[in-house]
Amino acid sequence: MGFGCELKQRKKYVAYKISQNIVCMEVKGRNIKLFLKLKPSHIPADTGHYRDVTSIGHYGTGDVEFTLASEVDFEPVKAFIQMAYNKVGG
Repeated sequence: MGFGCELKQRKKYVAYKISQNIVCMEVKGRNIKLFLKLKPSHIPADTGHYRDVTSIGHYGTGDVEFTLASEVDFEPVKAFIQMAYNKVGG
């Protein structure tokens, strides 16, 4: 991940953190789920592969989930990872 992040491996997921987790990654079948430490209100309504998980139990950090099935799906998520990084104190 770079830019001063620490990798924390957990039993069910992997977390990237600065002073606190900014993104957690979970492998589900052929997909990767990224949970970002952002508020759902920070994500535009027309954003693809996204859902609000505020009231859904999950491992890791964050109320925003992106499901990635390919490298192409990751491209638009990079900006949100950077946003989470900046909000936590990057």
